[in-house]
Amino acid sequence: MARWCANCGRQVAEEEKFCRQCGMPQELSGEEATTWLLSPENPGGGTTTSPVKPPNTGQSGGTTGPAYVPPLRSYNPPPPPVTYSPPAPQPTGRPDVDLGSWLSGGWQVYKENWALMSVATLLGSFLSLCTLGILAGPLLLGLFVMAFKTMRGEQPVMSDLFNWQGRFGHAFLAFLIFFVAHMALAGLGSAGSAFQLVHYAASPILAIMLSLTMPNLIEQRSDVVNAVNDSVRTVFTPDWFKWWLVGLVMAAITAGGFFACGIGGLITLPWMICTAAVAYRDTFGFDDPNRTQQ
Repeated sequence: MARWCANCGRQVAEEEKFCRQCGMPQELSGEEATTWLLSPENPGGGTTTSPVKPPNTGQSGGTTGPAYVPPLRSYNPPPPPVTYSPPAPQPTGRPDVDLGSWLSGGWQVYKENWALMSVATLLGSFLSLCTLGILAGPLLLGLFVMAFKTMRGEQPVMSDLFNWQGRFGHAFLAFLIFFVAHMALAGLGSAGSAFQLVHYAASPILAIMLSLTMPNLIEQRSDVVNAVNDSVRTVFTPDWFKWWLVGLVMAAITAGGFFACGIGGLITLPWMICTAAVAYRDTFGFDDPNRTQQ
């Protein structure tokens, strides 16, 4: 009966006790026999044998090489979360009321052309009296035109007193509104001491509102209603007392010039007009073609 070697599969004869190819004993079954291999020095089948290397089962056994170490990688921490930072709040509202700076700035403007401004004030006052106040508003507007030209670095001329830029009716109506309001308060003050106190308290407000309304007519090209509304919104703010103080000081300086030596008003009145022009510039701004970028 033919047999096959349980180790290498070679057909062996019945009388063979060992497989001539692999040396496997044939009298034992393949499951019970220990597998032996002939030594290379004794291929003929001697007694010196060596155990067969067990198959690789994936398990570590015996001495192995150095363990595998993965390469080091630099650790980069994730970036911090981006948080939204709102932009810094921009300054809002109008600049602070600075009476001292406005008086000083107005004096500097007046000094640039003091003789011209004083003569123009004298001429404007005379014409206003001759026309029973009809030209008072437009001539006051002309004085503001001269002050703004000086502030822009231009040379004003006497004809600027009549350069109303098509705003004659607006200037006349604006001056009339404040004149009527002032006269109404004066009449109210004659009714008693309490009403007279109201008149004195309200007069500086009317004075500073007129000083802001007139330049608005030429700088913003506003009509009378919008110019007066801008003045009201500017004065009646949390800084109303500062504005009241500005009007009081300006009115006191103007009246003091006339009461002190008569012609002193030819200095104090144009000075206060220039001061009002500076206050308007700092409060509302104005177009200056000669200014430089910061």
